[in-house]
Amino acid sequence: MLSDKPYAELLHLEPAQYTSLQNLDFMGDLIDFSYIKKDIAGTKKAFEIVEAIRQTDLLPVDQARFHYFQANGWSNMRFFNRFEQPDSWDYDQTELTKEIFHLRSCLRMEGFVEMSKDRQCQIFTNLGNHFSHVGRFIEAQQMWHNALAIIPRFPMALGNIGQGYFHYAGCLYDDNHRSIFIYHTYDYLKRALLLKKHLDPDAFNHWNERAGKIAANWPATFLQTHHDFNQFDLGKDEDLKAYREWCVGQCLYINPLNDLGPYTIACHDILHLPAITVANGEPPKYHTLFNQIKQEYGTARFLYYEGTQLAAQHYADHDIQLVDTLEYAEYSYNLEKVKIAYRLIYSLFDKIAYLLNDYLQLGLKRNSVSFRALWHETIKGKRVLRNRFRNNNNLALRGLYWLSKDLFNADEEQAHSEVLEPGAQELAAIRHHIEHKSFKVVQYGTWGADDEDNYTYLIDRGKFEFKTIKLMGLMRSAIIYTSLAIHHEEIQNPKGPAFPMELPDFPFDDKV
Repeated sequence: MLSDKPYAELLHLEPAQYTSLQNLDFMGDLIDFSYIKKDIAGTKKAFEIVEAIRQTDLLPVDQARFHYFQANGWSNMRFFNRFEQPDSWDYDQTELTKEIFHLRSCLRMEGFVEMSKDRQCQIFTNLGNHFSHVGRFIEAQQMWHNALAIIPRFPMALGNIGQGYFHYAGCLYDDNHRSIFIYHTYDYLKRALLLKKHLDPDAFNHWNERAGKIAANWPATFLQTHHDFNQFDLGKDEDLKAYREWCVGQCLYINPLNDLGPYTIACHDILHLPAITVANGEPPKYHTLFNQIKQEYGTARFLYYEGTQLAAQHYADHDIQLVDTLEYAEYSYNLEKVKIAYRLIYSLFDKIAYLLNDYLQLGLKRNSVSFRALWHETIKGKRVLRNRFRNNNNLALRGLYWLSKDLFNADEEQAHSEVLEPGAQELAAIRHHIEHKSFKVVQYGTWGADDEDNYTYLIDRGKFEFKTIKLMGLMRSAIIYTSLAIHHEEIQNPKGPAFPMELPDFPFDDKV
């Protein structure tokens, strides 16, 4: 709702004359007016007003609005600077980085839950749309489904889920998986189209056209028949069954089908690297490293499961005598499993970078490769995107680049300005303290803890477990993006005639 103040007056108001709450409302109005009138001056003025707003003066719900308005402001700037321009698909986009950062900041605010349900769904949907745009189609699905968890028939989320599944399907190389994704695409699009009066006309027309093309190219018996995707036998072993149910419920299988829902058909880490053409006599080194990444990921996942879901006193702790420091610190074999899982998962990002550096022939020295350093190079003292990624239409590779922005590297000059995840610095600090410094998990948050010199990193156990599984989900996405990115490269850059060599599955009996 726009205020009674005319646009011209808002453009010239002096923010020092008003309270933080009044300036917040003016800021929101200017951003809305600016978009309606297609005038960048309103958005620029809104960003001037930001500097006059003290967040500590605002109620929690208004602190959430503060970030929501900023996200809208950066959306305006992206529209003014890049709409229908050649650089609209550039990897490096400050405006898009800021949009996503502020939407995620909004979600982290205590006041987010005080917003209207419609606004909450809109924020989740917008964030999903941005993730989809930058190639993070897995995280996009999570955001859109979060919106449906609030309002099950939120039309824009329904339609975007269908559209997102369609693009996801286009990246897959398994025909059976692609067919299942198309089935879900059609289902969600049809559900959204039933809510026509609540949809933007352009969105309705686009999704209606998409659904029509699918109907014309896929058998009606396939699209309109109910399919049971819970066909996979979880086994008779109750422990294995419980573990599989937990993994698929947490969406932790390296299997694209898990992104469609907690179906038992997704209860195995089926995704491998695609067929890769290599020089005659060259060993399957990329598949070897991918095997290692998958095995280490699966091991970390089970360590976390054991340490959190099967937590019980263990005889290994009996002989370890510790001093009670009277600050509710926790020490146990189970907690160490979670810490090991965290460290193991974090290390896998650099292994992915190691694989991609060699496969894409980026030329980084093998002993200096990192997931954050993979994408840029320094030319004449300026940090720029590598030529290998310029004008690259590989959606999964683009997703990996934007996923790297969720990680923080204090050694990078632009780390603070480019980070996409508000909690990225904390994730890095946890890893660094676990590896090299003092790290302490406590029972009751950091209440009563005396650590004025920051000697020890303190964290509540529930918060630490939450961050660990969040990091695990991020790694799962990175593994899937890596496989699909390499598939795209193999298709787009064929290397001539080749003799096929089939690699068999590694036998379970040899896993000792």
